[in-house]
Parts: sequence; structure tokens; C-alpha cells
Amino acid sequence: MKRPDYLTLLLVSIVALLIWLVAEENTSEDSTINATIAFTVADSDQYIVEPDRVVVELSVSGSKQAVNALKKEVQDALPLSLPARNGIIKIDDLKERLEDIPAIAKTGTRLQDATPDRVDIHVTELVTLKATVRERMPEGSLVQDPVVSTKEATVTLPREEADKLPEDLTLEAWVDPRSIQHLEPGVLHTVNSTIRMPEEFASMKNVAIAPADARVSFRLVSRHRSINMDKVYVQVLANPSIADAFRVTLPDPVLRNVEVMASIEFAEQLESGPDGTAPTARVVAVLPLTNLELEQGLTEKRIAEFLVLLADGTGRNVDASVDGDAHPMVQLSVERAQKPAADTPARVPAEPAAAP
Repeated sequence: MKRPDYLTLLLVSIVALLIWLVAEENTSEDSTINATIAFTVADSDQYIVEPDRVVVELSVSGSKQAVNALKKEVQDALPLSLPARNGIIKIDDLKERLEDIPAIAKTGTRLQDATPDRVDIHVTELVTLKATVRERMPEGSLVQDPVVSTKEATVTLPREEADKLPEDLTLEAWVDPRSIQHLEPGVLHTVNSTIRMPEEFASMKNVAIAPADARVSFRLVSRHRSINMDKVYVQVLANPSIADAFRVTLPDPVLRNVEVMASIEFAEQLESGPDGTAPTARVVAVLPLTNLELEQGLTEKRIAEFLVLLADGTGRNVDASVDGDAHPMVQLSVERAQKPAADTPARVPAEPAAAP
């Protein structure tokens, strides 16, 4: 029996492996791969890129090894550099730009197509300005000696928006009304505030303010504010045991141009929200009528009080007036209600006579 030729077997195995490796390297395959492209610009802190990322479907061909290498590379977003300039950058040759990305080029794959091949990128240049800061107390509140801990802040915003601002821009250290509604008047207080743009520029987008908050110190004088209401309905009150016997009508059931002096807490509930939501409370003018006044057929009477009706169904007294009159006169008409007539028996129609 001849001994095996181990050397020959080893050489055959090595040759077979080399043939397999060459075939693996030279055998081409087609594949579709999804990749995330991240758009970047130099000095990225001074620019906003929108969109900053897009998902692209890549149609590629190459050896199995090359395709697998590309799949590994696109597990992370592929950076694509753009010129740092303000405006819209139209990319009509995305496929060619992707071919130049080192992470794709080094894999040895051939990029056949990219979908989408065209992308519009909005690049917004940001500028940073300095502005003074002053307090913005809740409307109607009276304070003395207000002091803001932060005298100056920086505003970073798009250049187009910055061009609309005045040279002497003043930011507001806005104090939330809820932070002062329980404070004692006449005492020095310090509360937190949010630094924000003035109301006329509040709608500007992509605005960053640093620092974002400040402390405001002040001596509170009053925490009430005045609200002018276009109309307030008159609510008639009468003894229910006798009210059904009379009919009360008001020629004009509404008071016009009513000035209401309410606490800041109630004032917020009487006004529409910043997003246009309806007020959660309303004011009514109370007109009470006694039994004697109903019997006498009263024709006019002054409003007794004004109430704020809250969302929970409770009411609170508030100071209100019409042209300075806290008890405006209201015209009314009182009539006795007519008693319903007694029911009369219904007639039963006679049956027709039978034919002879």
C-alpha cells in the first residue's frame, strides 16, 4: 500500500483556495442599499441646514466583499459637505457627489443610481447680537424699584430676521403672573423670569437667547389689573317662589364697554389665550329684584354687583364700572304672566247617518 502524498494534497488544497478567493473577488453582484446622508457646512454653529439629513436608496454593483463593506459603512450617516452660504443649494448631481465620498469610494463598489438624485437644501446663516435686558411685569401690576440680575444678553437668529430688528434692541425679562399672585404688597421680592424677545418680534423662528433666564427684584404695590370688556350680560335674580308669576324683560340685556378691575389670576382667565383659545371665565352684572319690586312693576334699577363666573362653577366679586359708574342703571319691564286657560273638553264628531 502506497503512502499518501501529503505534499501534493496540500498543494491542491492551496490552489483550490486561491481559485475560490479569486472567484469570490471577481464575481459581481447587484444590490440595493439604503443610506442616510448628513449634510454639513463649515462652522456649523453659525448655520442651520434644512433638511440636515435625507435617506437615499443606492443601487450598487461589485464583489460580494465590496458590497458587504459598503453595507457596513452605511450603518452610520455618510457626511456630505456643502458650501457655507446663505440660501437654497440645489443638488442635481447627488449620485456623482456620493461617489466622491471616501467611505463609499474605498469599498470598491460601483454606484449605479441614487434615489432621489436631486435635493434642495436650505442653508440659513445665523448672526449673534447683543441686547440690553429690562423687566416685563404682568400687565396691570404696579411695582417699585424693579432690578434685573442680567443687564445684557446675546441673541442668535437668522440673518434675515436680524435685519428686521432695531439697533437698540431690548429684551424682556418676563415675569409669569402666577409667580406674583400670592406675594405680599409692600415687601421686596425676587422671582425668576424668562428672557424673551419683545412682543412684536415674538413670532421669529430659530431664535436662541443666552442666558435664557434672569432674576427680577421689585417691591409689589398692587397685583390687580384693568380689563376693558366689550359687553357684559345682565343676570336677573328673583325669588323662585314668585318669579314664575312675572315676566321680566330687558330692552338691552348687555352692558357695553365695561372696565373690570380683577386680580391677575382672574384677569388671565377672562382673556383669550395666546393661541386663540376662548376665555375660561366670564363676568356678569347682577340685577336682584325683590317680591315688592316685581309687584310694583319696576321699570329701572341699578346693578347691584359684578361677578366673575369661573370654570368650576363658582363666582367671585370684582370691581367693575361703566363710564366710571360702579352701579349703572338698567331699564326693564315687569309684567304679570298670564295664567293658562282651563282646558275645554274636545268635541267628538257625530257619526254619519246610516244610508236608508
